[in-house]
Amino acid sequence: MLEGLHLAWDKGFLKLELECDNGLLVETILAEGATDSRMTELRLLHSMFICPWEVRVRHIPQAQNIVVDQLTKFVSQELIRFNLMEDPPSSIRELLMVEFNLSGWN
Repeated sequence: MLEGLHLAWDKGFLKLELECDNGLLVETILAEGATDSRMTELRLLHSMFICPWEVRVRHIPQAQNIVVDQLTKFVSQELIRFNLMEDPPSSIRELLMVEFNLSGWN
């Protein structure tokens, strides 16, 4: 999550919708529990959320995260690192457009 936030910030995004299948992490972020956490990564997440941009965070059950499920099919299981797809496959673009239209950000 932290790498994705840094990437979005570096790319100049001013609005971001962040979905996470870790309910406890989302609850901690929304309750501002990351502000004074002893966990370094939570404090770093908090420092990204207070940047001058609009970030919506919501929990999404893993079973409903179709885009991520599709993306994992394009990434080798042997690669456990951050992958950036600036031009995702057409099937992914279609799913992203559907999710964007449902998000209310348009």
